[in-house]
Amino acid sequence: MDYSPVTVDEASLRALRSLTHEVIMRDSKKLAYTGNGTSNSPFRTRGLDFQEIRAYQPGDDVRQIDWRTTAKHGKPFTKLYTDEKERPIYFICDMRSRMKFASHGDFKSVVAARITMFLAWLIERKKDRIGSIILTPDQIKSVDLRGNGGINALIADLVDSGSPYPDKQDTTTLEQACLFLAREAKNGATIFICSDFSDLTPEVLHVLNRLSARRTLAFFHIYDEMEAQLPYGFWTMTDGTKSVTVDMTNKSAREAFEKPFQEHLQTVKKTIEQNGWEYISVKTTDDYLGILATYLKEGGL
Repeated sequence: MDYSPVTVDEASLRALRSLTHEVIMRDSKKLAYTGNGTSNSPFRTRGLDFQEIRAYQPGDDVRQIDWRTTAKHGKPFTKLYTDEKERPIYFICDMRSRMKFASHGDFKSVVAARITMFLAWLIERKKDRIGSIILTPDQIKSVDLRGNGGINALIADLVDSGSPYPDKQDTTTLEQACLFLAREAKNGATIFICSDFSDLTPEVLHVLNRLSARRTLAFFHIYDEMEAQLPYGFWTMTDGTKSVTVDMTNKSAREAFEKPFQEHLQTVKKTIEQNGWEYISVKTTDDYLGILATYLKEGGL
């Protein structure tokens, strides 16, 4: 089904549901986490509730090593978890003004909305608890997605916040969205964040560290290739109402623009991976649903 690369529409979001059946059925052994609870998750998440920290024992899962406690005591410690029947999944979908851009491919906001909706349909089929936060220019929208009413509300909010030319300045922050989840997200939850992480500040990282103590985090870093490398020539840009022509024939001007973003790109990737969190890089020209399907097939989290 065709869809607009600049705006979010209801029909294309609903059409994503049919694609999730293939992901669930294909190599289900790799996609499903099987524990003692009553449900399976399509992600290899902990799906567990934090219980205690104890000294590492042979055979323990190395992914559950508590590195902070290990560093403090000079010997390895492991986090122990108990099975949860309900495995909560949460989303933060960034739909602020900076996301309404792409030089080629889909707008960053469209990529974020479609990744979020694809995952929401996938998890809805597995009957896990789902919650979402949509970060708009001027508010934080929270939706409990259990039941058809919740899914419909998510679709409505994504469509409403997916206008390609917002007339509002960004007053919300990623920190505010993360603080909201720090209060709401249950222990053992998995949190997916779709954003360009333009405001990944030390304050945001502090909150994310709190969240990750008892939850699993996955980051979809969405960016446009023109942000990373400007093409040579004269280029006209528009916000939908006004246009400006930019001279990019000057090498030093291009480098002055490119260097901060390249540093930002590497900083985001390095910071997330150093903390042991999942990092998935997505350009606006990528087959991002294909990347997502491969990610899930290979075990996801």
